[in-house]
Amino acid sequence: MFVQGAVLGAVPTSGGGPAPATLGLIVLVVFVPVLAAMLIVLLVGWTRATMRRRRVDPRLRAAASAEASARALMSELCPHGWRAHITLFGPDDDLPAGAPADDRSRVMLDWAELDDVYGHVAVERRVWAPTIAEALEAMVADRRTDETLEQIERRAFPQN
Repeated sequence: MFVQGAVLGAVPTSGGGPAPATLGLIVLVVFVPVLAAMLIVLLVGWTRATMRRRRVDPRLRAAASAEASARALMSELCPHGWRAHITLFGPDDDLPAGAPADDRSRVMLDWAELDDVYGHVAVERRVWAPTIAEALEAMVADRRTDETLEQIERRAFPQN
């Protein structure tokens, strides 16, 4: 039997090009993974840049830790409150009277313990140090010394 225009194994198409299903399969297999890879590369780059911006210098982290520690300890040691003022001096700045002769001590910290809820100053002190962290540590040590002396005084002279 002879069939006119039919070839064995041929799939008839309209227009002579690939079928729409074939084009969809090509897009799915080739272009979607390429697009996904490009998005992953962009996401990884963005994440690394964000992490780099958020990375903190260890010296800055140590300074922040020293400040937080000093704040917590001073709040415990001064129940009515306290205040501090830090002044930094450069190498060419004139130091005020009473400054140590040591050329390295360029941080002046004035601190005051408050006596009551109205903010009256009970004790005012000044410490000098080479760094802010060391000045904060000296302030806490100074207040601890005051606290120890107050305890000795209360034991030596009880008020009954």
